[in-house]
Amino acid sequence: MSFSKMSFMSHIEVLRKHIIRSLFSLFLGMTAVMLNKELFFDKIILAPAKSKFVTYRFFRMIDKGKKNFILPEDLHLQNRRLFGQFNAYIGVCLTGGIILSFPYIMYEFWRFIKPGLSKKEKSFFLKIFITTSLLFLFGILFGYFVLSPMTIQFAYVFKVSPILKNVFDLSDYVNTIIQSTLSMGLTFLLPIFVYFFTKIGLINQNFLRTYRKHAFLVILIISAALTPGDALNMFLAAIPILLLYELSINVSYN
Repeated sequence: MSFSKMSFMSHIEVLRKHIIRSLFSLFLGMTAVMLNKELFFDKIILAPAKSKFVTYRFFRMIDKGKKNFILPEDLHLQNRRLFGQFNAYIGVCLTGGIILSFPYIMYEFWRFIKPGLSKKEKSFFLKIFITTSLLFLFGILFGYFVLSPMTIQFAYVFKVSPILKNVFDLSDYVNTIIQSTLSMGLTFLLPIFVYFFTKIGLINQNFLRTYRKHAFLVILIISAALTPGDALNMFLAAIPILLLYELSINVSYN
């Protein structure tokens, strides 16, 4: 039976199978993280807490050793909650599962809509699938290698008094890493969202250009929500979002 001649319930049944496979891929991704706890925690999650992390070394190289405030020592982390480490473990496993399974989930979405597309549309949506996966990956990398370390750096250097020592809670640290990576991964999908909103008639290129100044203000507010209250990190997060907004204006062209 062709895709167009299928009944509504048949469509729902097909969609259900794709959703089940997507959830199973998420479960496999979470399982992979669970079985490699030391790798994901020691080498990935806790890496930005170490002074030798690649981002800190890069900024020291640019600084040419003139200043030593760029995380000169490893962070002091502690767990002060009864189930703090367990909750952090579950949060990391879920986040890791989402990131690892995201390309396959997009592939299942592609398989669901593929039968109803023409040959030209199939070629186009395949490009959308690849672009979406790449944008999500770039956002994750930006959040992990740029936004997270800079947020941690600010938390380390900011003190209301020199007699106080910053000792960070494990839950706060892990939540910062997860929020920075996932939020930027989703934010980098802005051109994709704009494209589909354009196709269904909700917005157009003139709308995006007319409200560009308003959009910039909203982007700054979003960036401030994603980062601590210092202007440097806020603008650091805002730069790629502003570039993506400009890209979205071109993408929305009909």
